[in-house]
Amino acid sequence: MSSGSPRRRIRVVSYAINGRGMGHLVRQLAILRAMRRICAVLELRFEPWILTSSEADTLARREGFCALKMPSKAMVKDAGLDAARFLRIARTWVLNTVAGLQPDLLVVDTFPGGSFGELLAALELAPQRALVARRVKPGFAEQEGYAGLLPLYQAQIHPDDSGCGPILIRSREELLPRAAARSQLGIPEGARAIYLSVGGGGDLRAPEILPKLVRSLSGSYYLVVGAGPLYQGPELRGPGITWLSRYVPMELFAGLDGAVTAGGYNSFHELMHAGVPSVFLPQPRIADDQGERVMRAVKAGAGLLAESVSQVPELVSQLGAGHRQAALDLVPENGATRAAVQCLSGLIPQADLDWALAALPPGIRDAELPAIRLLGGVHPGQASSLAPKPALVAERLEKWRGILDVHQPPDDLAWSLLQGIARKFPLSERGELIAGAELLFAAWAPFDDWMGALSLLRAIPTQRKLSVGRFGVWMGEWLAGHEDLFDALRDFSRLEQGGKRSVSEVMLALTESAQ
Repeated sequence: MSSGSPRRRIRVVSYAINGRGMGHLVRQLAILRAMRRICAVLELRFEPWILTSSEADTLARREGFCALKMPSKAMVKDAGLDAARFLRIARTWVLNTVAGLQPDLLVVDTFPGGSFGELLAALELAPQRALVARRVKPGFAEQEGYAGLLPLYQAQIHPDDSGCGPILIRSREELLPRAAARSQLGIPEGARAIYLSVGGGGDLRAPEILPKLVRSLSGSYYLVVGAGPLYQGPELRGPGITWLSRYVPMELFAGLDGAVTAGGYNSFHELMHAGVPSVFLPQPRIADDQGERVMRAVKAGAGLLAESVSQVPELVSQLGAGHRQAALDLVPENGATRAAVQCLSGLIPQADLDWALAALPPGIRDAELPAIRLLGGVHPGQASSLAPKPALVAERLEKWRGILDVHQPPDDLAWSLLQGIARKFPLSERGELIAGAELLFAAWAPFDDWMGALSLLRAIPTQRKLSVGRFGVWMGEWLAGHEDLFDALRDFSRLEQGGKRSVSEVMLALTESAQ
């Protein structure tokens, strides 16, 4: 990529078809979030599409991704439709959809041949292919339909301790503070909060197990029931219970004191990463070995194993600070970004990927991604000799966060203002740009009219001689004599005379008139 070239597009299709559950979809969303961040920093147009059969497909919308939905096998059975006919339709739909989208990269979760065995014909339609090779039971991994297809994938991502690490939808830095999380969950001050979950709610035993858990713990703890979007059993709402039929976002987990949960991939790793000690009730699965996963946590001291629901109350009472620390130690990092890098390695030069990773500081919010590009300037793919040090980018980002914290502009307008400042002062060095932004935001903040500030900034012609710092100082002094930004804009427009006078001349005239 050269500095003046149009932004390159990377189109990704995520195949998240694997029953009616949520785990495979959440993993794909986590990887897509990381890809979106990397592409934003490198100024690449990112076009993601999700193919899913999950009945929790609204999770994609929550994260800002488009999902193309087909019914799950379980939903087809529930609706009384012919399974053989659905299988033929599903295979044709997947093949035609992938052919129509023409992805640069196809990312598949767990099953290399697809949930319907239909992917073999579709794989050749994507030049780059990546498999999220979640650990499966040994007998399943040895089957020809699984092992024989692995070589067809250029990248194989192993979301475990020996690979990229667990793939999670959020990292610790993105969790809400404990007080804020408890407030959103409705947990009273001083209450010990226990989270109850048996996955996304689609398990056939969920309508039996979840109410039993609620009744056994009700009155002793404040219960946050993560019934999940797929749950169809009885709901036990009442005092001391927050019942959530929707997906419980991981960013709220810091508000919990313990959990009772199955051993599914996502719930397990999310709770451990958030430091929530747990009592486990593993469920049998065809390919997923929940028992093995749970025993790793038990051996590490991060949780306890319940043989039955009747054992749960006693085991919950034993959860303590030692279990919490062991959970934090068991899943110390989120591997989503490493997984995204592996997926993109066949499409983006490694030097660019390395720079993007170094330039993305922990805890960066999606709304800040454009600021990374703007404050960082060019990256290796454009002009390696001019690329700033990632540490310098992080330092500038912290200054930008400081401006936002002090003046509290809306996220969208804050970015528009910063972008506008850079556009009006194109020759300003990046460090000077952020210093000028600090002066200008301080000048605009007292009016609490950020749209007015944007209108005033848009009235300023592009400056190739006047420094943004000098302009920022003048703006603060001049606006101190105004009651609102509308009057200031009118004064500026009158004296500028449609561009006949330079900004420096207007500044001088306005300063003299103020005196």
